[in-house]
Amino acid sequence: MPPALVVLLLVSWLERTYLNPPPAVDAPQVDTVVKEHLIERSVADAVVIEADPEPFVEVSEEVGASLRALEQVRDDTVFRSGDDEAWFQIWMTLRSGKEAALDRSKAREVSFIELFGQPRSFRGKRVTFRGTVRRLQRVEAPANQYNIDGYWQAWIAPQGGPDSPIVVYFLEIPENFPTGMKIEEPVRVVGYFFKRWAYAAADTIRLTPLVMAVEPIWEPVLPLTPSHNSLSTSALVMMAGVVILTFWGIRWANQGPRKTPRKEPACLATTLANVELFSPTDSLRRLSEADKRVESDPPQGLFPP
Repeated sequence: MPPALVVLLLVSWLERTYLNPPPAVDAPQVDTVVKEHLIERSVADAVVIEADPEPFVEVSEEVGASLRALEQVRDDTVFRSGDDEAWFQIWMTLRSGKEAALDRSKAREVSFIELFGQPRSFRGKRVTFRGTVRRLQRVEAPANQYNIDGYWQAWIAPQGGPDSPIVVYFLEIPENFPTGMKIEEPVRVVGYFFKRWAYAAADTIRLTPLVMAVEPIWEPVLPLTPSHNSLSTSALVMMAGVVILTFWGIRWANQGPRKTPRKEPACLATTLANVELFSPTDSLRRLSEADKRVESDPPQGLFPP
């Protein structure tokens, strides 16, 4: 029983430690619905009067466009003509220093909530985050003088939530990177935050952070092979070893000290073959003769004859 109890406790510990899934953590949720009605830009006689832009203060961090161009960008809107200057300046910055643009050591690690809640604080600054690309398609660029004919629009589910996408525009994508409306590829993004962008969702107009980058840093998930499942293999080997030791211990305990078995004679005649047998009469006669020999022998010792 004691060895069996040890095995039971060991199996229970392994199950609690490695086999039970961790408790699910609810991802934070963010309300991304546009609260104000957007003016439809397709209306020919619509007149839009925007407030003067707030001046940007001097920033110590590197930005992808001039401060004057970044001042013209407006959050919670679709693409505007006022965004074009900063938009193409950031593309030129990315294209001129591709290797530096992919260096995440100089980019701040951010979350969806940070970008969504503080768009002006991150405008034009380098950021980085992880996520899963769910949709990737090629879109054409508006007419420009920078020889940019198009880019890749990616909808990325950010790591750690919430259940809202971050839209990233890439100049290019890695070779053999999947494209389409239903994909699932883990990536890291290193780029410049542009603005909080308004888009038409399936239910209403929603907002999302918009980031511009050279290309995604692809982090494909390798298929699980037996060599990767070392933890399960070690657990099985440990359990097998405990069972074998327990079985050996029980067998050794049951054996006790070894006793040499006594050999029984196979046949009584064989056992008595070399023993001289005689009758009681012969025995008395032999005793009488032995006594006579003792009396007839002269004494040996201190007295002369």
